[in-house]
Amino acid sequence: MPRHPRINAPDLLYHIISRGNNRQQIFIDKSDYEKFIKMLQETKTQYPFKLYGYVLMPNHFHLLVEVVKDPTSRIMQSLLTAYTKYYNYIHEKSGHLFQGRYKAILCDKDAYFMELVRYIHLNPIRAKLTKEPKDWSWSGHQEYSGKVTRNLIDYDLLIGVFGQGRAGYEEYVKLLENGAGRQFNKEYYPGEREPFLGDEKFVIKMNTRKVEDGKREKSLEGIDKEISIEKNIGYELIKGKRRTKEISEARIEFITRSLLEYGNSQASIARYLHCAESYITKVMRNRLS
Repeated sequence: MPRHPRINAPDLLYHIISRGNNRQQIFIDKSDYEKFIKMLQETKTQYPFKLYGYVLMPNHFHLLVEVVKDPTSRIMQSLLTAYTKYYNYIHEKSGHLFQGRYKAILCDKDAYFMELVRYIHLNPIRAKLTKEPKDWSWSGHQEYSGKVTRNLIDYDLLIGVFGQGRAGYEEYVKLLENGAGRQFNKEYYPGEREPFLGDEKFVIKMNTRKVEDGKREKSLEGIDKEISIEKNIGYELIKGKRRTKEISEARIEFITRSLLEYGNSQASIARYLHCAESYITKVMRNRLS
């Protein structure tokens, strides 16, 4: 199934989900959760975005993100690469930690914002990890409740719905309690071909934007030119046979950016570089170890 072009523009709301490779645990102990939180804070500072909800589960995590300027691909590449390096070092592992490309579902903000805030923060209850959302330490609910201060959550949309102060918080808690018995909702996980959560009018609108935004997608040639300019080397030296230190570093950056940021396949990158796919695998294993 072909991958859809990412649509990135200010004010778009994404439900982002990333799972461990083969559903393996990505958080083993308390220090892993704490490290990921710190890296999420650092990523939010480096590539500003709005965060309305999040939950870290043993083998996956959810983020409810509104794009400000940088695309979700840049945000997630920074976060996932940094955490994978940390995880592999601390736990003496190597290779990929996360399962393929993260899932980014473009959501109708007006229709689904509150439903998604509730759905995300009730994840630990559905997984039977805790009986109350307030008892799970690794979610945005802890910030909404005032239990912790992490400076991750942006409150403006929730305040717009419920108001400020204690009364607003109590209305938010009622929202969670009313959904406490709800189970996994397949509607919130649309397929890759149409990764939109909204009515028919919203899907048509986003598909139109997908065609327009698809023009911004970079080809492998475009990525080659981009990195050649950044590294001040000749265009197409990246796919040549020369092996100077500068060219080798540029080639590794080309592979990483093409694969993680722009979602190109290993096979297409290998064809462009005239190399075996095993070389791409080796580069990424070394990069993430």
